[in-house]
Amino acid sequence: MQITVTGKKLDLTPAIRSYAEEKIGRLDKFVDGVREAHVLLRVEKHRHIAEATLRGKSADFSGKEHSEDLYAAIDRLADKLESQMRKFKTRTLNRRKGGKPGARTSTADFSTGTITILGEVEVGEEEAPRPVIEEKFITLDQLTVEEAISRMEVHDSHFWVYSDAAEGRMCVVYRRSDGHYGLIQAEA
Repeated sequence: MQITVTGKKLDLTPAIRSYAEEKIGRLDKFVDGVREAHVLLRVEKHRHIAEATLRGKSADFSGKEHSEDLYAAIDRLADKLESQMRKFKTRTLNRRKGGKPGARTSTADFSTGTITILGEVEVGEEEAPRPVIEEKFITLDQLTVEEAISRMEVHDSHFWVYSDAAEGRMCVVYRRSDGHYGLIQAEA
């Protein structure tokens, strides 16, 4: 990461410059792809102000902090940017993994053809009876596995419920996290 430190109404000593570069340089480990950082240090009356903008491939981060001491302002700025970057990383990881921790997905009752979508459960919460949020009734089409996968892809769905064309039993084809497909078949 390329770090530029500038000073306004301030004598920018090598010690201050290296301290700011060190503190901001440590932030590179939280989010990959941060290409450049611009740090502006300035003094207004008796306040020392530290501002920074970090530019990355997927996101930009910025912050502004002030204090009576310039080193304290730089520390507070680094903490603020670290917090932003951790939040960003957590959000992107949750999106990749399919949602918030404790989120419930839909369940299917194979005997009736009813799909029930359940609400979210807080992490660490006891399993208690949950109210049904939404119910959907579907008509099962007679399909082969390949046709079901094709329909799932066309509708950009994570799973497809269908009736097996050869044996007539209820099946679910789904997209696994590794990119392959899985098949669940109901026993007759």
